[in-house]
Amino acid sequence: MKKNLLFLVIISALLLFLPALGNFFSGDDWFHLNISRITHWSEFLNFFSFFPTSQSAAFYRPIPTQVFFFVFHSLFGLNSWPYYLFVLAIFGLSLYLVYLLAKKISGSEKLALLTLFFYAFSVTNFTRVYFLSAFQEIVMVVFVLLACLFYLKDESIKNTLFSVLFFILALGSKETAVVLPLILLLISWWEKKINFRRLLPFGLILGLYLFFRFFHFGGVVGESYLWDFSPKRALNTLFWYTLWSFGAPELLVDYVSSGFRILPRFYTDFPIWSWTILISVLLTLGSFLWLMFKKIKKIDKLLVFGGAIFLLGLSPVLFLPWHKFTLELTLPMVGFSLLLAKISLPKAKRYPVFVYFFLWLNLSMNFFTYKTHYSVNRSKIAREVYRYFQTTYPQFPKEQAFWFVNDEEVAIKEWGRSKQIAQVTADANLFEVLYNDRKIDIYFQDKEGKIPAGKKVIPIKSGMFLR
Repeated sequence: MKKNLLFLVIISALLLFLPALGNFFSGDDWFHLNISRITHWSEFLNFFSFFPTSQSAAFYRPIPTQVFFFVFHSLFGLNSWPYYLFVLAIFGLSLYLVYLLAKKISGSEKLALLTLFFYAFSVTNFTRVYFLSAFQEIVMVVFVLLACLFYLKDESIKNTLFSVLFFILALGSKETAVVLPLILLLISWWEKKINFRRLLPFGLILGLYLFFRFFHFGGVVGESYLWDFSPKRALNTLFWYTLWSFGAPELLVDYVSSGFRILPRFYTDFPIWSWTILISVLLTLGSFLWLMFKKIKKIDKLLVFGGAIFLLGLSPVLFLPWHKFTLELTLPMVGFSLLLAKISLPKAKRYPVFVYFFLWLNLSMNFFTYKTHYSVNRSKIAREVYRYFQTTYPQFPKEQAFWFVNDEEVAIKEWGRSKQIAQVTADANLFEVLYNDRKIDIYFQDKEGKIPAGKKVIPIKSGMFLR
């Protein structure tokens, strides 16, 4: 019966996110497709280089970006559904690993299933399933969970080596895996057998990684990557990540001003959904607080463990207040789900009302997010752009360039600007992939930079892709 429930939860979650199979490439996907187009094995090795190459990206995440896009582009070209099918399969694997870790830590089948329930149906999974370039999150958490599970086995050299190997693979997936040694230390505390000698290889690898990452590969620059170590800012960031963990939609942060006041445009932009969202969030939070008040009489060790995993997972992004997104909750949600499961675990067969409010909120927000999220909307536009140029211009016009202009009928709308096409296509990357040429000139009316004198351009109305 318990195995049937495990299978049911995982399959139900996969069915919930199954519409992702209809998504196309967009934004950063085109950039990753572009830099992963290689012709020699030495270029493949460049994927893993800490030194700048023509295959380098802004972040060191070679496994789920360059390698992933290279392999699938080689096999399936620009047929996007196999990419998403693979993402869903690995997502399903991550769910199973969450269950295994929760069961190993708690020793309770029921608590492990409840942990899986909270993790599987969380709307925070949306971006990492619907946006191929966010696949890095799923791969990273799979390797982190595998490292933890092997570490939890006996202290043999074999299990330690497997744990170290998965740590290396996690670091090659996303830099937030740097918290794994601290998580393993936490696990050692939980198991009441801290072995610093066993933890030493993880510390050495982490030191080497940080050295090459910061002193050779370099840091990331950008308007949103601004560090702020203000406690007030950190608490605000923590508040939003916590609210999102319960199921609040990501875009809510754009409609809340200082003092947590809801901006009036929230009600005009979403006249029906606004009240559904606010009422559902309040009911979910209220039922959780009531449950906590009723059940928590003392500090439970498992609550501390789950809360610590949540905070450790957030620590790499907690001081980036301008760069907070729900996709960063992949690893923190493991701890948060364990915490929710511990508080919600019923003594009888009846689950507390909070469980049902959580499910309603996250299922409804999954539908709402599908209607409003950039990963879906931009992929639709990208598909239109791709089909138009594939049909109308099967060959790139020689000695000419495309120029996306703001046609009058949509120029006053924010989404009707040519810069939005630039975001969807990652500037020229879509066209460089489509025409297999990295020397293509593409111009956008809203983007900086003038068209060179004498350059022949073909004006393309942006509005035809935005209807």
